[in-house]
Amino acid sequence: MRGFILGLTLLVSSFYTLAKSDIVQGPFKLDADGSIYIKKEDDINYPLAIYFETNGNASKVESYEVDGSEPHVETVFFTKMNNKKNVIVLISWEQRHSAEKINGTAYQVYGYNYSLNSLSINPSIKNDQNLNGLEGEFNGEELHFKYKSAVKIKAYLQSHYK
Repeated sequence: MRGFILGLTLLVSSFYTLAKSDIVQGPFKLDADGSIYIKKEDDINYPLAIYFETNGNASKVESYEVDGSEPHVETVFFTKMNNKKNVIVLISWEQRHSAEKINGTAYQVYGYNYSLNSLSINPSIKNDQNLNGLEGEFNGEELHFKYKSAVKIKAYLQSHYK
């Protein structure tokens, strides 16, 4: 009986370890109870997702889609906006299309409000057109995206959102 219980325990812990091995960023503690992480998914159209975990229960908050290439996490950080803790994530996608003279990277800043032990999409950040853009050559034109680092994103957010 002990052997069975030990075997079952090892099997369950190995499944848990396998599930956690798909984490590409995190986990990051939000407070004593909550944390977030970004995990690789099996969905070929949405291969990355951000999860919120509290008291051992994890829930998917948002998925990041394929756009020319798979999404890549550039940075994750926390900042206060409107007296609420926010999680900020910068995702990038390589863009390569020689026929259209496209050779660069697309960027998108995502924001999430954290309050009352929940994480939700911050609509102000989602709808801010300054927080997505292109870097590189697109249709023969050289483009530059300003907010490619946590420092620059944070400065922008602090100057535009109180």
